Amino acid sequence: MGKAKIVARKVSGRTFGTTRQNTHLSQRETLEEIIVNLATAQGIKTVERALSARGAYFYSAGGSYQSATNTILSLSQSILGETVE
Repeated sequence: MGKAKIVARKVSGRTFGTTRQNTHLSQRETLEEIIVNLATAQGIKTVERALSARGAYFYSAGGSYQSATNTILSLSQSILGETVE
């Protein structure tokens, strides 16, 4: 099965409908929920979170600490069986 693609949607006019689902979550809560979901899908029981001296959060799902977005990317690549560098 090939990877999904993101394509531009042809919109009639300049408006389109959206959802307000999950808009109550902060960006950090949203990213952490994604990390938890991806880790759970791989049988990872614990993801560590560390706060840097500058107030940024970094996460480790069994490897080195990295940003939330890089953690999500690594976990998703791992699910797909891609090489993670």
